[in-house]
Amino acid sequence: MKKTVEQRKEKGRRRPERQGALAKREGAAPVSGRRKGLRGLFSRPRPSGLSAASQRLDEQRRRVDAEAKRKLKRLEQLSDKQLVLRRQRQQKQQRRKLRNRQLLRKYLDKAGFEEADESVVSKNIFRIIIVACLVLSGGALIIASMGKPGVKDSIVFLTGLWTGIFAGLFVLAWVLLYIFLDIKIFKRTLEIEEVLPDFLQLASANISAGMPVDRALWFAVRPRFGILAKEIEDVAKSTVSGEDLRDALAKFTAKYDSVVLKRSINLLLEGMESGGEMAELLNKIALNIQETRILKKEMAANVMTYAIFIGFATVVAAPVLFGLAGQLLIIIQKIMGLMAAEGAGSGASTGMFSISLSGDSITLKDFRIFSVATLFVTSLFSSFIISIIRKGNVKEGAKYIPMFVLATLALYFLATWVLGFLLGGLLEL
Repeated sequence: MKKTVEQRKEKGRRRPERQGALAKREGAAPVSGRRKGLRGLFSRPRPSGLSAASQRLDEQRRRVDAEAKRKLKRLEQLSDKQLVLRRQRQQKQQRRKLRNRQLLRKYLDKAGFEEADESVVSKNIFRIIIVACLVLSGGALIIASMGKPGVKDSIVFLTGLWTGIFAGLFVLAWVLLYIFLDIKIFKRTLEIEEVLPDFLQLASANISAGMPVDRALWFAVRPRFGILAKEIEDVAKSTVSGEDLRDALAKFTAKYDSVVLKRSINLLLEGMESGGEMAELLNKIALNIQETRILKKEMAANVMTYAIFIGFATVVAAPVLFGLAGQLLIIIQKIMGLMAAEGAGSGASTGMFSISLSGDSITLKDFRIFSVATLFVTSLFSSFIISIIRKGNVKEGAKYIPMFVLATLALYFLATWVLGFLLGGLLEL
C-alpha cells in the first residue's frame, strides 16, 4: 500500500517536467508547477499566418459595422426630417382649416345664423357638389348611349367633369355662399340703421325720466325694432351676467360694418366716460342720423337725371341698335347672295374703282353671341353705376341687378323679332 502511494507521488513530480520538455520542443516558454502545466496545455499559440488573416477579417468586420451604423444614422436623420416636414404640413393645413372655419363662423353670426354649425354647412356644400356631378355624369352617359360617340369620348368627358368641373363648382359654391351671407349682413345693417334714430330717442326719454343708461337702453327696446331689439337684449344679458356695458356695446358694433352705428355708439361711450348730459346727447345723435338720411335722399334726387340717361341707353337704346344691326347683316348677306347668283360674283367694278363685297366674313350666329355678351356686360356694369349713384353702395341696389340684365336681354330679342318682321319685306321688292 505504501509503495503504491509513493509511486503516485513520483508520477506527480515527473509530470510537470514532461510538460516543460514538451513546451520547449513546440517553442513555448517552459512552465513549472501543475497550474502552469495546465495553462500551457490549453493555450497553444496560433501560427502567424492565421493570426494576420483573422486580424484582417476583424478589421473588415469593424469597417462594415461602422458603415452600417452610419447608414442607419443617416436614414434615421432623413426619417426625422420627413416626419418634421409632414407634421409642419399637417399643422399648416389645420391652421388653414381653422381660419376658414373661423371666417365662416364670423359670417354666419353676422348674418343671423347663430345656430348653424360651420362644419355641417361645409359638408352640405360638398354633398351638393357631389350630387350635381353625379347628375351631370348620368346625363352624359345617357346622351353617350343614345348618340353612341364611343367609350373614349365618354371617359374623357367624365374625367374632365370630376376634375375641372368639380373644382369649378366647388369654388363657385363657396363664392356664392359668401356673397349670399354678405348681402344678408348688409340687409341686417340697413335694418338696424333704419330704426336706430327711434331707438335713441326712446332711450333719451328714459334717461330724462331718471333711468341709468343700461336700463334706459333695455326699456327702449320695442318689437318693431327687429334685429336691433335682439342685439340690445343680448347686450343687456351680457351686462346682467357681469360684463361691462362698454365692452358689450363694443362687441355689438364690431359685428356690423356700419359707420352710423359705430359713430353713434362711440359718442354714447364717450359721453358716459366724460359724464355729460346723456339724454340731450342721444337726442342730438338721433336728429343727426335723420338729417343725414334726408340729405342722402336729396342728393339721390339731384342725380336722378344721370341714372335715367344711363338706364335708357343701356336698357332701350343698346338692344334696339344691336337688333337693327343684326337685321342689316341679314339683308346684306341676302343681297350678296342674289348678286352672286346673277353672275356679279363677289365684286363689282365701276370705272376706275373696284368694290369688293362679301357676306361671309361675319355669320349671324357669331353676331348674336357677340350682341348678347356685350349687352350682358354693359347692363351689369350700368346697374352697378346706377346703384352707386342712387344709394351710394352696390350692395344696396343688388336686388335690381338681375331685373336690369333680364330686361335688357328681353328687349334685345323683342327688338330683333319686331325689326325682322318690319324689314323682312324689303327683300321681296
